[in-house]
Amino acid sequence: MENTVKEVAARFQIEGDFIKAEPFGSGHINDTYKVVYTLDGKNTKYIFQKINTRVFRHPDHLMENVSRVLAHSVKKLEGFPDAERRCIHLIPIRDGRMYYLNGEECWRAYKFVDNARTYNILETEEQAYQAAKAFGNFQMLLSDLPGERLYETIPNFHNTPSRIFDFDEAVRKDVRGRAAGAKNEIRFVREHRWMAPVLLDLLAKGEIPERITHNDTKLNNVLLDDDTGEGICVLDLDTVMPGLSLYDFGDLVRTSVSPAAEDETDLSKICVRIEIFRALVKGFLDGAHGCLTKKEIELLPFSGELITFEIGVRFLTDYLNGDNYFKISRDNHNLDRCRTQFMLVKRLIEQEKKLKKIVKEFMP
Repeated sequence: MENTVKEVAARFQIEGDFIKAEPFGSGHINDTYKVVYTLDGKNTKYIFQKINTRVFRHPDHLMENVSRVLAHSVKKLEGFPDAERRCIHLIPIRDGRMYYLNGEECWRAYKFVDNARTYNILETEEQAYQAAKAFGNFQMLLSDLPGERLYETIPNFHNTPSRIFDFDEAVRKDVRGRAAGAKNEIRFVREHRWMAPVLLDLLAKGEIPERITHNDTKLNNVLLDDDTGEGICVLDLDTVMPGLSLYDFGDLVRTSVSPAAEDETDLSKICVRIEIFRALVKGFLDGAHGCLTKKEIELLPFSGELITFEIGVRFLTDYLNGDNYFKISRDNHNLDRCRTQFMLVKRLIEQEKKLKKIVKEFMP
């Protein structure tokens, strides 16, 4: 692995001598490495990623999106304190392109952001606020991105009705004979599938706007500063494309309000931390600086239910299909992930009145 990364790294505009490479992060899709170079006695760190081209079938489109978004963000952050650390910076290859194609492999490199870290499980209300504020600010930064509509790097990524269709096909085909062991989860999908078209129907009616959204706002996709705790930098821009602000807030809820891990097997640990939800709402709205509509704000509680349900459906579909999409580390891993999501959906629905009351406190 290290020799492969070293050979790839030589294609990029990096000065100095290669020291080492090691796996980094906990992403489900791409292969990520932290790489260290030395120059004049000083070590410099970079992030290298091999893009999963089975998932992202048009890496050129993906990287055009990422390049446009980062260039616009850098421009808008000019003059802001510590601006260099407030968005990731791509390293070009020797011919000036922002990615390297090696046969069917696609590689990119970023500058490493020092003195900041990600968290897989949120620990405090302040962390919730800061992460949500960073993603809300991301919405604001891209609210005036010029030029043509961004590419859809994964078509229908948050199209919940499309995800339900894929689920139905997986159940019908049952290629691995796993449906019998997931009867309760399959029943849950069928009982809650009414949720699937709600947001897209509102979009079609013009009641909520299409925006440029991150579409994968897991807590571990934002860096929090080690010293101040501030949310300084949003990561993993592969799914930045046209979408809904509610997709972004919904995934924040999914990954933050419960103290349990995404693949927790003890479902009794799954709950809704009300004050964490409050911090998420306040942070997201503070970061967005008034760019969200009243209707979008009203739908914040529902967005958590919908996106958690949708991701659970995706985990279940992948399990039924043989674990082809999400990386797994144990038998039934995707089924465990699915069960965790569906239990959180139940808990969110149980607390819906309280969550709506909190949102009303922040209405403009």
